[in-house]
Amino acid sequence: MRYLHGKIKANKGGKITVTISKKTRVLILTERDFKRYKNNQTFTYFGGVKEGSYDFTAIKSGVWHVVVEKGSYHKPENIKASFSLEKVAGAERKSPKKLASTLQEADELVNHDTSNEGEQEEVEKEQ
Repeated sequence: MRYLHGKIKANKGGKITVTISKKTRVLILTERDFKRYKNNQTFTYFGGVKEGSYDFTAIKSGVWHVVVEKGSYHKPENIKASFSLEKVAGAERKSPKKLASTLQEADELVNHDTSNEGEQEEVEKEQ
């Protein structure tokens, strides 16, 4: 199976919106279930076959994995996808993000977001 992958930190009640270019299976997984997914083990997920966009409200705070399946290994579909997070406290919405095509790229994206959030918090404290 080929897929697009991204990670996002969300607080309980945060809304993750996944936008896709074609009808395909969208999975929102916890850290544990994503590892099980990668290892072809039984796993639990939120989502399913979707078209256009899919909204998911985080049931708990933590890191969520967004997976957009591209079809079979030998015949992957050309699918474009992005996701965004609407925080609980306000209607502020982060700009859409690309989904990573490798785990290393996903980790870099999450680490980049975490460092930016820290900078924003420091600025807010100074004001």
